[in-house]
Amino acid sequence: MSEDITFRPLAADDIPQLRRWLNNPLVAKWYGLGVENVPFPTLEQVETNYLPRVRGEKPTYCYIMCLGEREFGYVQTYRVGSYPEYADLIDVDRDAWGIDIFIGEDDFRDRGLGTAALRLFVERLVFNRPGAETAVIAPNPDNHRAIRSYEKSGFQHLKTVYVEMETDYEYVMVRRRA
Repeated sequence: MSEDITFRPLAADDIPQLRRWLNNPLVAKWYGLGVENVPFPTLEQVETNYLPRVRGEKPTYCYIMCLGEREFGYVQTYRVGSYPEYADLIDVDRDAWGIDIFIGEDDFRDRGLGTAALRLFVERLVFNRPGAETAVIAPNPDNHRAIRSYEKSGFQHLKTVYVEMETDYEYVMVRRRA
């Protein structure tokens, strides 16, 4: 199954689907738009947030996750040092690469796809970057499903920090290149 998972760059045509996923209550509970984690964003808000990334104007690299021909979720990565305020807050190597991920399609949950996709994403699209030795992911400490999945993908808890700009805590987890 995991060999059928692929990642393609986010395109402008994906914005309506991305909005649909971000408005899925199971996604919105844990994943919001932008630093402020705005739940249930409008199409205009999604365009404002993601189109600069699609055009290469922001240092975040966004992908649609696919299983065979079917798109099922979203994942992004960024060099932590590209966001200095956040890098200072979580206090990890600035050359570490941060990851955010969610499954947007309900029928793709509870199948181990999130774990497999994250593991492959780190190996194929994070650790292939020059100098990338550490990957970071930081779910809400109450998101036990995500934490278990990330642990199965090789991430380990480093610390829990309060992120003032999000007015919430993050359970910072790291995975180092083998």
